[in-house]
Amino acid sequence: MKCPECSNPLRRMRYEGVEIHTCDGCGGEFIGQRELVHIVRTREARFDAQLQHKLADRKPLFGVPIEKTERELTCPTCEVNMNVVNYGGDTGVFIDKCVDCGGVWLDNEELEKIQILVERWQDEAPAQIAAMQARLDEVRRLTREQSQARYAGSRFAFVNALMNRFLDAA
Repeated sequence: MKCPECSNPLRRMRYEGVEIHTCDGCGGEFIGQRELVHIVRTREARFDAQLQHKLADRKPLFGVPIEKTERELTCPTCEVNMNVVNYGGDTGVFIDKCVDCGGVWLDNEELEKIQILVERWQDEAPAQIAAMQARLDEVRRLTREQSQARYAGSRFAFVNALMNRFLDAA
């Protein structure tokens, strides 16, 4: 297999328990879809502190900017054009995915960026869920109080109208 970016031969290697193909020229990697899922779910690799810091404030980014779609890469296994996708739909890491075999081409450091972002979001999720739960509980309490206040007011209005009818009839 040849690198779709620089045409150097791809070298097989093991990474986090799966086989990937890497380019010694540009640092890109070709990974099967299952292997990428395995890598993202595995927490074996340690990452460069500088790269982690660079991604620390990254917020979700949706879609694919038009300039990212201008290059055309050919799948190293199928030899068909690959599509650019935003990994996970919102990571802001734009990878090239083969429409035939599902394999992905990752430019230099994109695999590490994906792993750092996914792991960070997994680590932050429990606190975010707890914060959302606290806010949801508060909204429920306020809604219940407002409902009860409306019901009490409408009951008072009904009793008041009833009393006025009795007084008017007398």
